Amino acid sequence: MKRLIIFAWVALMGIAMMKADPVNDFLNRYELFVNGVAALDKKTVDLGTMDSLKVVYKDLTKEYKTHKKQMTDIQLEKYYNLKAKYQKNVALIRTRKGAKAVKGWVKGVFGKETTKN
Repeated sequence: MKRLIIFAWVALMGIAMMKADPVNDFLNRYELFVNGVAALDKKTVDLGTMDSLKVVYKDLTKEYKTHKKQMTDIQLEKYYNLKAKYQKNVALIRTRKGAKAVKGWVKGVFGKETTKN
């Protein structure tokens, strides 16, 4: 999964360099990334995938800073909506991971006691 995300990112960067409108291209790539994160199975995402997502997100955020001055209000609104969608999905992934860890801890603490005779 990690390699797939990185490959997709590199492919998108290559396509981006061929486009004439860098702002719209950036927004299209950002939207593809956010929709890809939203499509992930929140229950089965591993730490390696989360690390890959963080790297891509940081790269996109750096790129956003270069395009921000050229963006219209509509483009900025689209970016902020996509950013909120990404953050929501990452929060859901983290919540599920945390809930799973707490559930395991509670079972460990309050699980059945074994009696020794």
